Amino acid sequence: MPLRRLSSARHSIGGMSRQVLLLAPGLRNPADGSTFPPSIMFTCWAEIHSLRGEELDKAAQIAQEADHLISIPYQIGITLAMLVQFENRVFQIKYIEDEDELHVFLNFFCAEVGQNAGSGT
Repeated sequence: MPLRRLSSARHSIGGMSRQVLLLAPGLRNPADGSTFPPSIMFTCWAEIHSLRGEELDKAAQIAQEADHLISIPYQIGITLAMLVQFENRVFQIKYIEDEDELHVFLNFFCAEVGQNAGSGT
């Protein structure tokens, strides 16, 4: 039986072909209460898959939401408050999963919300 190719294997370093930024949420400005922009925590390689998309009718306006699965090599200190940025798209982390609990890969179930959500992948 031949070995699988690293570039096509699910959950392999070779299958992670997109570079993403993990952003920490912006802190509150004590002077006026506004929020500072998110800051970059680190950069890593990821695998991104779209799961589903939908349009929601909320208060006379249509909101678009697209769910994605993003897999990265295991990192310590990632929280649900963080954001994932890929090119000009930003994803909100809804759930974090260490599938096999071996601390090798992390799966993020994310939502991309806004106009034209999900149009990039």
